[in-house]
Amino acid sequence: MSSKLTVCGVCEYRNINKPSVVWCSECDEGLCEECKDHHAASKGSRNHGTVLISEYQKLPSSILETTQTCSKHDDKYVIFCKKHDTPCCRRCVTENHNECKEIDVIDDVIKNVKSSNAFLEIEQILAELSENLQRIRKDRQENMKSLMENRAKIEKEVQKTRSLIDNHLDKLQESLIKELYAAEETESTKIKDIISAIQENERKISESQTTFDKIKQHASDLQTFLALKHFQRDVRNNEQFLESLIKGDEMNHVSISWKNGKDVEILPTQIKNIGTIILDTRSSDTTLTNRKNKQAQILMHITHVPTIEDIRLTLRQTVKTLGNDVNGCSLLPDGKMIFSCYGSDKIHIFETDGTLDLTLDTKMCTSP
Repeated sequence: MSSKLTVCGVCEYRNINKPSVVWCSECDEGLCEECKDHHAASKGSRNHGTVLISEYQKLPSSILETTQTCSKHDDKYVIFCKKHDTPCCRRCVTENHNECKEIDVIDDVIKNVKSSNAFLEIEQILAELSENLQRIRKDRQENMKSLMENRAKIEKEVQKTRSLIDNHLDKLQESLIKELYAAEETESTKIKDIISAIQENERKISESQTTFDKIKQHASDLQTFLALKHFQRDVRNNEQFLESLIKGDEMNHVSISWKNGKDVEILPTQIKNIGTIILDTRSSDTTLTNRKNKQAQILMHITHVPTIEDIRLTLRQTVKTLGNDVNGCSLLPDGKMIFSCYGSDKIHIFETDGTLDLTLDTKMCTSP
């Protein structure tokens, strides 16, 4: 890739070795000073965007090595298949995507990709992840500091208590101090491991943000679009990492306290211990910024108000009314249906399943 960048592609094709000064992402080759001018004047390439080779080389190697042509057919990508989530050349479409209906011209798909919602969302999520990792690291560091303060305070109390009893309690004191330091060391080691993992994720997020900025400035739309998939995967991994920290026991706040032994004031020969190291664990107070949850909370307050356009009629049942002169109907609470026939002076009552239950002759019911 380095030789491809530094050598003019047009001149190299003519067996001439000239250094390139600019890079055209659409042509996927470098151009020397002379070819650059022809490239800018040619009708087929005058609208192509170019970037200085020195600036283009600042892009990460993973972006520079991203192929913009089909590796199978060595042809330029022209179509994007939404169904398979992949770019395609003309032959790919013919061979594998003839039945796919959700395909778009790739120039339309990548148009304005750097200002697209997906690109902006990844940029915001990266910033959010970085902020959340910093918050968690700070919380763990504060917890480790409080453990040290707890240990120092308890150590003084233990020494003060120890001064009240006989010298032969030195071994009990030493044992208790060792337990104290061991408890601190055990918990601090756990926290250090978490902080180390957080710092590694911070480093990766920082690299991603740097890469993102360089992509925004210098990468082609296609390179940006293809790289976006990798960023989305990395973002998901980091979000899962944060979620596992919050849901797991790693974020529980651990502190050390000390309880005075009951036998401290008894004769030294009867004392078994002078205290117990207690680890108190509580949930962390750290809260994470989650833009998606904020958006979800906002959306929850949006209530759709039904209108007449929302009403949809559905045929549930067909009933034979035994007459062509039905001029009225009514539904009873138990589901039965009543139809009045004006011409025949009859009222028909039907069961819920559409069968005739009763027929009333209105002439018979008329008062004289």
